[in-house]
Amino acid sequence: MNETIKTIFERASIRAYSSEPLTESELETLAKCALAAPTARNIQTRRFYFITNKVLINEIEREVVNIIYASGDELMIQRTKERNEKVIYDAPLLVVVAVDKSNKYSAVDAGIAVATLSLAAKSMGLDSVILGMPAMAFTGPRREYFKERLGMPKELEFETSIAIGHKAMEKAPHEFDMEHVIFVK
Repeated sequence: MNETIKTIFERASIRAYSSEPLTESELETLAKCALAAPTARNIQTRRFYFITNKVLINEIEREVVNIIYASGDELMIQRTKERNEKVIYDAPLLVVVAVDKSNKYSAVDAGIAVATLSLAAKSMGLDSVILGMPAMAFTGPRREYFKERLGMPKELEFETSIAIGHKAMEKAPHEFDMEHVIFVK
């Protein structure tokens, strides 16, 4: 089995990270991998915010947790409590992918980018979890504050994010069911 296929089969969503920071070399490699991710028509309207500022990461996480608690959604509240109010899981890197929503392919392009980053991270001995929940901080009542903190221009909006770091837990990759694949010949 080639190394790329092995990496795909070994990747899992990790929800606990050690405090070990990423090196400048790891950050630069991940940034180049993000930029190497393909985009529809090669438009490249997505932008990547590599956040290593722990105070800011914690602030985003706290905002998400506050919004969840204010929502009244008992299932989400219970899940948040079970995860010790962690939604970024102490990862030393949060990559926010922001897009220009006028590009009708922006969501797909962002998805390709975080998939690329998750596989790149795994191949580098790091782990990751793709996250949608941080969107709450960028669409909630303090959205302008968080956009300003990142220096995000008005025309860009949060699309998705990924937490990356050194895992502090073990988790097997998810099992897959070949019944979900339909071969049409």
